[in-house]
Amino acid sequence: MSCFYRALLGLLLVVVVSCGPAAPDPLEAIPDPKTLDESYVSDPDRVLRPATVQLLNSQLRALDQSGRAHIDVVVTRSIGEAVPKTTATALFNRWKIGDAEKDNGLLLLLVLDQRRVEFETGYGLEADLPDIICFRIQQQIMLPLLRDKRYDEALTQGVQALMVHLAASAAVPDSSRVATSSPAPESRAVAPDGATLTPHDRWVGLGTFCALGSFFLCMLAIGLSPNDHRSFTFLWLGLVPVGLVGLLNLLHPTIDDNASLYAIIALSYLLPCGYLHWTVLQLNRRYAAQPAALSRRERYTYLERQHSSVQTFFRVLFFPVGMLVYWLWHWRRMHQLRAAPYACSNCSGGTMHRLSEKQDDALLKPGQAAEEKTRSIDYDVFQCTQCHQTLVIDYKNLGTTVKPCPQCQYLTLEAQEPTVELAATTSATGWGWKQSRCAHCQHQTKKVRYTIARKSSSSSSSGSSSSSGGSSSSSSGGSSGGGGSGSSW
Repeated sequence: MSCFYRALLGLLLVVVVSCGPAAPDPLEAIPDPKTLDESYVSDPDRVLRPATVQLLNSQLRALDQSGRAHIDVVVTRSIGEAVPKTTATALFNRWKIGDAEKDNGLLLLLVLDQRRVEFETGYGLEADLPDIICFRIQQQIMLPLLRDKRYDEALTQGVQALMVHLAASAAVPDSSRVATSSPAPESRAVAPDGATLTPHDRWVGLGTFCALGSFFLCMLAIGLSPNDHRSFTFLWLGLVPVGLVGLLNLLHPTIDDNASLYAIIALSYLLPCGYLHWTVLQLNRRYAAQPAALSRRERYTYLERQHSSVQTFFRVLFFPVGMLVYWLWHWRRMHQLRAAPYACSNCSGGTMHRLSEKQDDALLKPGQAAEEKTRSIDYDVFQCTQCHQTLVIDYKNLGTTVKPCPQCQYLTLEAQEPTVELAATTSATGWGWKQSRCAHCQHQTKKVRYTIARKSSSSSSSGSSSSSGGSSSSSSGGSSGGGGSGSSW
């Protein structure tokens, strides 16, 4: 019986040991970031600084809301004896990182005791983030920092490199993207600052910047130049910096000289700036060649017409090199043409001086006063100090929309506010009347019917749809594609 009891006791011990508490699952100790108040960082051991977690959450939330990718970051001191790659795959599929249709998820796992970093990507990101790119980001950016235990910097710079590469690959057509994880002969290099652009990509971006900047400045220079000197043939100036970029990239594919960058940017500005100064110089040469018999009024009108579209703020702000001095001199010239005294033709030795605005109103006809009121014409009245002879000179506003009145012939016919008889809806157009009235004789034109376009349905619904912004998209449904990379430090 003693042997029997011994055997029974041994059996009970085996049962107790086998039925005891199981080893804790390391995955259970790592919370899903989506359960942490719409977070993207799971740091149960508080390895990272709160500021780093806040920064990563902000950057990854913006990336998620753009629909480009959903990245979750996990930092843990230990996962026991589990393999980091297996753990990353299990966490990815358990949390279903990424959109269900796009499979654009990525998990960045950092295991401190095993000194291991893992990238796990979904199927939708394998073309944009092949294994070789993930490996280079880890080796060249993250591992030097991880060896120094600078975990916050390693993660922020690693995430930044991933986002930069995703942004760059978004601009590349799908047909030209890398479809496999094998390294291409001319794969992208990852710089220490997180950039993942090849020299070719960098020069393409620089060329685009110069093209847009030069085009804008050339259009601005043409808009600010005198009217009779405007010519769209000068748009080739905007193509010179772009051509220079292409030439430098062709001759020196690996050029990395900031002086070249500054030279191209300066050229993008100086070419249209020089064009504007040249056109102003040509205008003054043509003005000097005008017949001497032109009156002051004709000279003033000629200069005003050539400079009518020039806006003071933009010409001084964008092209202040010589334009500021020129316009100060030009304004003085225009003032002299208009305000300088005239010799009286009625009496010998008399001088006619320009009256003030209040004084000349009493000497204008009612129709002329109405024209000044509508700002279609500005009248200058000169009066002789000896014989009181008057001279009235009219200066038409070149930008006026007021039309001549068919009844009194004064430039006083103004368009009235249109009336609406039937308001437009999202399903039907509306209509109303347009009419003009003379500010002098009160003559009214016939009513003209006009059509009001239908309202856009998007404008009425935009107010209600705007309340959903601000939170993350909380994409969930993705599955691991098995891609990515791992590195030990």
